[in-house]
Amino acid sequence: MKKVFVGLLVLVALSIFAVQVNYGIFSDVTTTNIWNLLGSGSSSWNFVVQLWKYPSLLGMNKDGTLIPSAAAEIPKIEKEGNMYTVTVKLRKDMRWSNGAPFTADDVVFTYTTVKGMEIPGGNWGGAYEPEKVEKIDTWTVKFYFKEKKTMTIYYDTLMTAIVCSNYWKPIVEKAKKQKDPVKWLLSQEVIDPGITALNLGKIEKGAFVQVVKQVPNDKYWAYGEKNIYYKGGGFSIVNPKTGFKWSTGDTKQPVTLQVENGPFVDTIVYKVFGNKQVAIQALIAGDIDYIYNPVGLTAGEAEQLKGQKDIKIVSNPQLGFRYLAFNMRKFPMNVKEFRQAIAALIDRDFICNQVLQGRAIPLATPVPPANSFWYNSAVKTIGEGLSMGERYQLAVSLLKKAGFKWDTEPVIDPKDAKNPVKTPGKGLKGPDGKPVPTLTLLSPGMDYDPMRAQTAMYIEQWAKNIGIPLNLKLTDFNEILTKAFDEVDFDMYILGWGIGRVPTYFRSFWHSKEMAPDGFNTPGYNNPEFDALVEEFEYADTFEQARKAIFEAQKILAEDLPYIILFTNPMIEAYRTSIKFPFDNMLDGIQGYFGFPEGVRRVQ
Repeated sequence: MKKVFVGLLVLVALSIFAVQVNYGIFSDVTTTNIWNLLGSGSSSWNFVVQLWKYPSLLGMNKDGTLIPSAAAEIPKIEKEGNMYTVTVKLRKDMRWSNGAPFTADDVVFTYTTVKGMEIPGGNWGGAYEPEKVEKIDTWTVKFYFKEKKTMTIYYDTLMTAIVCSNYWKPIVEKAKKQKDPVKWLLSQEVIDPGITALNLGKIEKGAFVQVVKQVPNDKYWAYGEKNIYYKGGGFSIVNPKTGFKWSTGDTKQPVTLQVENGPFVDTIVYKVFGNKQVAIQALIAGDIDYIYNPVGLTAGEAEQLKGQKDIKIVSNPQLGFRYLAFNMRKFPMNVKEFRQAIAALIDRDFICNQVLQGRAIPLATPVPPANSFWYNSAVKTIGEGLSMGERYQLAVSLLKKAGFKWDTEPVIDPKDAKNPVKTPGKGLKGPDGKPVPTLTLLSPGMDYDPMRAQTAMYIEQWAKNIGIPLNLKLTDFNEILTKAFDEVDFDMYILGWGIGRVPTYFRSFWHSKEMAPDGFNTPGYNNPEFDALVEEFEYADTFEQARKAIFEAQKILAEDLPYIILFTNPMIEAYRTSIKFPFDNMLDGIQGYFGFPEGVRRVQ
């Protein structure tokens, strides 16, 4: 009886001292399979609860500096015969959450599995670049490339997520014996080891996702590791437990920030909310500590939280954009002038400043202005500076240029600012004389993202005013993902991307070799000139060369319009002062770090 009593006391003590934080999210997790997670299962909601547990060889710090992650140093690209090679020395102190050491076997297994099995998905693109990946010894891996794609090698290939071979190898071997190996592998919903102490726990659809500590701090290799920032851009990684050290720049300058790795909590519960207002009320009530949202809060929502006790609001520049995508495989979306006509109708300044009341920033390119090195400010949108009446006129003239006609052609009076459409267009016909079919524009609903929903409503009306038969369907986020990325069965849709600082995503989104459903090129865009610029960017030896190519690529996208880039917005976020993040002033906000699962602390 005494032993039972002592056991109960221990359980009570553990429950009392266990530290938990609660985050709010707005969609269920749809996959826990890393091979699918970085393929068609890519979504912010899937990423936030698990992507951070996978290591990559290289990474970037808060300031955008290239740093080693699982690598021990930044490797060089060497010329060997007719190949380019990169020899990567690995850290020797890392261990997976199942206790297995992180070694060259994990690296080789990941890259060879992706390429050998032809795992689909835009986020696996970097793993396809090497001709060969070989193990030199337990802590050394060598990559062989046919071409010197400097940017791609450093910022894509060497930043690919790596899996635990100790866990996945028998599953992959079993997959190879199936009738459809890749389909079978991607269907395996498992919780695999991570390189972190935290990992997925219980998942209840429509309710919550639990992340729990699986490795105690005294046995966790990264506990207490420090990232140290110095004045002038110097940076160091120091692990007192294992002795690992790496630095770049002048580390004799004063320290400006020191970030210590935890975890400092035992559990993170991601509560699934049906809409943002319910989540905001939960934050005010203290039921959650932070609202994770890849698009942040609107200005109105921030105003609602302003002045609330124990709530802090932060605003940061965002790395991301909202966009309208065309399915260029279908008529009339395959006609450039049709896409340009839709673009001419969209008055971004009106949308951002009047409809969205200054909460959004109009964009002309897929590189936000906050990412100043890569942003081409010379790129302009079609119809920029025109009145609404002039926009209607331009859209009609573009359609006429391509051979479109109407049963009743729209009559526009550009001098009438309030009501420029005197006679709406009816019976739009294509160049072949056949009626243009009714088109559907998919967009997330008001509860998910009112900014996209409101924008979509205006686009629908502007199009109908000149006779374009466009119907808006406000629908579930995951339905749009399925239609666009899996089935590739859509006319137009509005979504958004969170992006990296270095625009390697130009290949993923628009290169002709990245067509959906295998890649992320949902429009089916195919322009050899654009492809060549992307490759010029990838091969560049210097950032200046790469920048020039991306500047030209932005001009082409603004002309061809596989996407209409709509807007970005400040990343406004809110959290309770009952928790503390390592820092909250950075490009793309707290959400860009997935809420710092191993850095967040509960403030007593």
